[in-house]
Amino acid sequence: HVVVRTLGATDPREVATLGVVRIRVTPEFYAERLADILTFKRTDDIVQIGTFGDAPAVTDIDDLTLDEWDVRKLRECHVGDSAVQLSADAIDRFRRDIDWQRPDTQTQADRLMRQILVEYVSRYRDVGMIASMQYADQSKAMDVGREFASLVEADGETWQHFPELRRHLLSYPMEHTPETSDILYWSKERVSRRLVVSVTHLAISRTTHGPSAYAIASKQIYGTHYFDASIGLTVLVRDRSVSTPAMYLVYLNRSRVDIFDGLLGGIARTIVNTRARSLVATQLGRLQRSMEQQFARLAPSSE
Repeated sequence: HVVVRTLGATDPREVATLGVVRIRVTPEFYAERLADILTFKRTDDIVQIGTFGDAPAVTDIDDLTLDEWDVRKLRECHVGDSAVQLSADAIDRFRRDIDWQRPDTQTQADRLMRQILVEYVSRYRDVGMIASMQYADQSKAMDVGREFASLVEADGETWQHFPELRRHLLSYPMEHTPETSDILYWSKERVSRRLVVSVTHLAISRTTHGPSAYAIASKQIYGTHYFDASIGLTVLVRDRSVSTPAMYLVYLNRSRVDIFDGLLGGIARTIVNTRARSLVATQLGRLQRSMEQQFARLAPSSE
């Protein structure tokens, strides 16, 4: 069975969800499949997805298109008042570099967003969190890097078990942790009522101490809607109580969401917590079925 719980949080914007499931595969098999992120993430909610190379280029993100709703809202965007999360410079570029009177505004907007994301990911690959975007969609700018660091610090009890992965995430790319591989990918996926374009840093680390075989972090470094910051931690623990391959997958996600303001904030929080639990339960159940089916098909040749 999949077990899912909502955890406590100190920040009023934060949603924290924990899920656990037992899967009859080896941790190595799971990690190998995860490394093929384009296949691993492919679900009905993923509309588009791709990876960035070591030297990010526009060709890495050629398939990305913005939702028509986003394009309409970008026409009206100003620094401090934007329906799409962007930096002040990016908002100015959408006002300055696009001729909104021409009929091909969708094509222009898609092209500019690709350029902005490639430039952003290139800087992130070079200097890490220093390059993190500052969202200027509201009157008070939001520093994504600072929010991420705050999320990690707020959950110190968990991260003390994975100090090398924690250091890797906070210091990337200045320090490289042995046995850790990094993947930067982009996606466009359905989240609630919106199609959200995001960029994620995935770090897969083989652990050398403790009961876990792998610790895997997913760090969102950009998102067009909803999330000020988000981090997922997946821990793979080998089930040594049985002779056949099996493991426990423990998943923890902490996200800071920008929709809890106002009189209906409490109701929105209850709805989001419920949806988060349901989503994690669905995803873990799907992973359990998919991984076990794939592993069963390959088992005879691997023995």
